Amino acid sequence: MTIFKRNIWTLFWLVYSVGLVLLAVLVSSSWQNTVEHHERRHQSRAEFFAQSVYSILSTQELVLDVVGRELLRQGQFPVQRQAIPLLDSILASSESLAGLGLARPDGQAVSMTSNINMEEWPNMLEQEQTRDSFEQALRSDKMVLGRTYFFEPLNEWIIPIRKALRGRDGTVLAVMTAGILIEGTNGVFKQYPHDHPGDSLMLFRARDGYLQFLAREGVGPEVYSTIRRTDEQIESAARRLEAESGRSIEAIKAGNEAEVYYSERESGTYLGAAVFDPRFELWIISESGMAGILREFFEELMVYAGLFLVVSALLYYLFSMIDRVEKKRRLELFHQARHDDLTGLLNRAGLIEQIHSRIDHREPFSMVLVDIDNFRGINDRFGQDFGDRVLAEWSRALRQAAGDEAVVASLGGDEFAVVTNQTDPERLSEYCWHLLAETGSGLQRGPLNLQLGASIGAAMFPANGNSFSSIVRSAHLALHRAKKNRNEVCLFRSDIETGYLRRVHIEQRLRGALEPNLITMAYQTQVDANGRVIGMEALARWQDEELGYVPPYEFVSVAEASGLMVQLGDYVLDHSLADFGQLPRSPDFPLELSVNISVLQIMQRGFAEEVLEKLRHYRVAPGELTLEITETLFMSRHSAILPVLHRLRDAGIRLSMDDFGTGYSSLSLLRSLPIDELKVDKTFVDHINEDQQARNMVESIVAIAHNHGMELVAEGVEQKEQVKTLIAMGCRRFQGFYFSRPVSIDQIKETLFASVE
Repeated sequence: MTIFKRNIWTLFWLVYSVGLVLLAVLVSSSWQNTVEHHERRHQSRAEFFAQSVYSILSTQELVLDVVGRELLRQGQFPVQRQAIPLLDSILASSESLAGLGLARPDGQAVSMTSNINMEEWPNMLEQEQTRDSFEQALRSDKMVLGRTYFFEPLNEWIIPIRKALRGRDGTVLAVMTAGILIEGTNGVFKQYPHDHPGDSLMLFRARDGYLQFLAREGVGPEVYSTIRRTDEQIESAARRLEAESGRSIEAIKAGNEAEVYYSERESGTYLGAAVFDPRFELWIISESGMAGILREFFEELMVYAGLFLVVSALLYYLFSMIDRVEKKRRLELFHQARHDDLTGLLNRAGLIEQIHSRIDHREPFSMVLVDIDNFRGINDRFGQDFGDRVLAEWSRALRQAAGDEAVVASLGGDEFAVVTNQTDPERLSEYCWHLLAETGSGLQRGPLNLQLGASIGAAMFPANGNSFSSIVRSAHLALHRAKKNRNEVCLFRSDIETGYLRRVHIEQRLRGALEPNLITMAYQTQVDANGRVIGMEALARWQDEELGYVPPYEFVSVAEASGLMVQLGDYVLDHSLADFGQLPRSPDFPLELSVNISVLQIMQRGFAEEVLEKLRHYRVAPGELTLEITETLFMSRHSAILPVLHRLRDAGIRLSMDDFGTGYSSLSLLRSLPIDELKVDKTFVDHINEDQQARNMVESIVAIAHNHGMELVAEGVEQKEQVKTLIAMGCRRFQGFYFSRPVSIDQIKETLFASVE
């Protein structure tokens, strides 16, 4: 017995020694993995932040360039200070801009957005914070970033951006200047906070070492805006990067990958990664203190040590039958306390524990709430016992559909929760629809042979909530939205309430705008190669008393969703034909009217006859009307639409395919459709002189039109050079701002009467 006992404990100490060796190996590997993890994390953060910074600044540079060119085109360079409506409109569409302005080369601002007190804006060549970047902008063709500073006229911290506007001879005519918000809800970098207390994200200007932006806990712009690296510090950092990477600083700047570095300072050792943006001459840096990494490692080390002690204790108590029995009993009680008796799924307490564990470890996940539609009717009709059987069968089907990686819980009654690692919105939506389909079919195939639907609401952590209560609240809001339609899936969005209210408001106002003719018509002329007006396109415009100006794309989408599209389409067709009937027309001066038609209109019974009746009523010849239809219409219910198109074509009405080349066009489709005209989309025309691919596309469309005997209209023509190029390609019909903006019918009359005279 003594020998047996001694052998058992010899085996115990042997296993214990092996465990110590494994623990040492695991600790060493864990430290290496922790360091490598943080190196990769900082590389990813720096590269992702660099891409975002480049995208943001490129977009702002494009805004300055487009606005500046428009001001040059309009000649809006006032002598006295004043606000320009164009700048206000640009500011209203960009929440991240604090303000826009136009300054003379001498640094004096002459035009700005109306939110800036003109008298408080000093000369930019006389201010220390603005002088350097303004002078740099005068010398550069690129957008220049100024030092981060507090802009008193707006009471905001901004990063100034400047872009010189030059004449044909290269002389600087003016400087567009704007301020990018970096604080508050509209701050351009608000989605890039520090992930951990010791983390930092930084933007350094390469030319002078000034710190443009810093995301670090407890450090605001009033502190970091004063930080500047000296020339010695810049040279030291460059030598360190070269030494650690084995590459020259020029090669590092030319690369797209972030370079990892370690830095010793008075405040401690730091691990980080840096990547250079040559376009805007910025160093993008992500770093954290090694002290935080050590704390994280020691926390993990404590877990390993704790596990080792637990395993050791289990080995020790393994020899005791009493301990095994007691442990088994405790596990059974633990399971019962966290699982539902009826379904066997986790209960609310078990779900809370699972979610808190994921939140504590900052593991992204999605909370999916599933509610059986009209379950009360099951209990009322068949009784509660049968309802319990339905719940048990439903939970089985849901557990099977959710997959092994998901956590499924019963929240009581007919409500269930699924916690999944899916955090991509598109994949999460597919996953939720999969749950609906599989649970429904699973219940129907099961022993109850019952058809049941459900509604699903889902929210993602941390995007839709950073705590247990907030993520559950977001999921319930999405579920409430889904239950309005039943058997629906809804993912939480921050605008889920405001967007809904906005669309309801537009729908209500739109219903009241059609009867009193509050929607007005504008017309954009079409001209031939000689500049003679030969047609015009009807465009709807809506200026509401409460909503203000509502863009067509917004109220048209509401009309399609609310059943108002047919009424709106008839409204546009009636008013445009009535206006067109008043215009002077003769064989010597033919004129055509183009009107957009939706798929909902053309699917209406008797649509072709209704159009012909309108033509007779307004005394417009069928040959004078062109109906513009998008490519997507032909892809939907092709067989039902084709007879209607032939009926219209046989009556003499011309048919045009709008936005040709941007959808699903094919030569076989063109061969089967009665199309008279193709409209080249503006996106091709915009780049016809700069982009060879766009030029080739337009040439192909011209060839298709000519080979099929179709007319060709180029939309969005805005430059004389575009007209020349299109004429050289064989295009003879044009539409765009170069010839005319959309105007009222009275202005069309004046233009036509003048041409007749």
